[in-house]
Amino acid sequence: MPGKRRLDQRQERRYPFSGLVRAHDLPLYGLSKALRRPIPGIVKDISSGGLSILSLSILSDRALKPSSLLRCAIRFSDLPVSLPVLSQVRWIQRDDGERKYKIGLQFLL
Repeated sequence: MPGKRRLDQRQERRYPFSGLVRAHDLPLYGLSKALRRPIPGIVKDISSGGLSILSLSILSDRALKPSSLLRCAIRFSDLPVSLPVLSQVRWIQRDDGERKYKIGLQFLL
């Protein structure tokens, strides 16, 4: 329904987190031409089941949708390495007033 906020469906507790993430599309068949470049983003919060990010790039020309598989590299500010994770897009929400998106990701491994 328009104007109605999505109910929080997470089972695990969320923890505020500020870190960087780079996501790469994993197409089911062949090479993806829509998502050649990585999607940079900022992690907004994290739980044992997934995380939500704010994209730092415009997604309007990309074929990212719920159920898309992504290979992500999460960067922790205190560490010199990034953590690789496999995730699935659960939801996408346009950020009000901008052409950026909030994206909910579920960890698969």
